[in-house]
Amino acid sequence: MSEEVKLQILAAWNRYTAEHIRRCKKNEGSSAQHEEYCRIFRDGILRHPKLSKKEKEELLVKIGFYPPPA
Repeated sequence: MSEEVKLQILAAWNRYTAEHIRRCKKNEGSSAQHEEYCRIFRDGILRHPKLSKKEKEELLVKIGFYPPPA
């Protein structure tokens, strides 16, 4: 089950990054909105009930966020 959840999270992140790049090319992107989205996305991963701590850290590294301090 956790592999499916991880794939869903990665797919959602990839959709967001593609959309963000498209908006930036059209000068519609906002760095403040991007930072807020990244914070919310990171917090969502850290609070996810079906993933272990190791899986959460693995996802954060794959996405490009640093793992949270121990």
